[in-house]
Amino acid sequence: MTGGGGFIGSHLVERLLSDGHAVTVLDNFSTGRNENLEAVHSDGRLTVVRADISGIDEIQSHFQDVEWTFHLAGLADIVPSIQRPLDYHRANVDGTVAVLEAARKAGVKRFVYAASSSCYGIPDLYPTPETAPIRPQYPYALSKHLGEQCVLHWGRVYRLPVVSLRLFNVYGPRSRTSGAYGAVFGVFLAILHSSKTSSMLLSKLRTPMSPRRYSMWGPDKHTA
Repeated sequence: MTGGGGFIGSHLVERLLSDGHAVTVLDNFSTGRNENLEAVHSDGRLTVVRADISGIDEIQSHFQDVEWTFHLAGLADIVPSIQRPLDYHRANVDGTVAVLEAARKAGVKRFVYAASSSCYGIPDLYPTPETAPIRPQYPYALSKHLGEQCVLHWGRVYRLPVVSLRLFNVYGPRSRTSGAYGAVFGVFLAILHSSKTSSMLLSKLRTPMSPRRYSMWGPDKHTA
C-alpha cells in the first residue's frame, strides 16, 4: 500500500491486518504521519518502508509476492498545487505510473487507485453522478485525473485488473483538523469537539433564524 501513513491509508492498513493479511506500506511521510500507524506498529505482519514512489528502482523490490496494490500516496490540496505544479505532477502522475509499472512487473492480481472527485470541478448536479463532465480546474485536480487515466490505460493495454475510486469528502478519526488546508469535514469535527462551540452551533440549529452568516472559530481559527 502506498500512502499507508495517511488518514485513509492508515485505516485501511488496520482493516487489512485485522482481516489476517500481511501489509507493506510505502510512504515518504511528506503528508502522512508515522503516528497514524502506532496502533499496529508491533504487528509482525506489517512492514513500513520510507520511500519515494516516483522512483521505480527504489520501490520495485517491495512488490515481490504482493497480490493487491492500494495506491493512496500523493499530494493533496488545491492552493499548494497552484504554487508547486511540478511537484504535484511528479507525485500524482509520475508516481502513479511508477507504482503501476512496479505492480505490473510483479504480477499483482488487483490494483486499486484513490482518485478524486475534484476532477468534476464545480459540478452541475448534486449529488454528482459518475457520468458528470470532467472539468479539472486546478493542478491538483488535473494531476489526480491524469493519474486515473494512467491507471485505466494500464488496465486496457496491459490487462492489469484495476479499480479507480473517485473519493469525495472523506472524514473520520485522524483526518486533518489543523493547518491552512485542513480537510473541511475534519475542521468541522474539530470545531464540534470544542464544547463551547458545539453548544453554540446546536443552539443555533435548533432555533428558527433568518438567513445570515455565522463565523465559528476553533482552536486554529478556522472559519465555518
